Amino acid sequence: MATIYVKAKPGRVAYHEGRKISHDDFVPVPDSPYIRRLINHWEDLEVQGDTAQTARRQPPPPPRESN
Repeated sequence: MATIYVKAKPGRVAYHEGRKISHDDFVPVPDSPYIRRLINHWEDLEVQGDTAQTARRQPPPPPRESN
């Protein structure tokens, strides 16, 4: 599993392996479904570096118009 660096957003609390994820420094965590849910769904975590672009949810495409 890949490792990504994350930190909690201000005002949010996130845990990994029983410890709080810091608001100040980026910490390494495995890129797991749990971490992805904290990033994409709950938006509790920020991702460091270029992976921040890929970690964010992409908006769904607009509905197609039918004639």
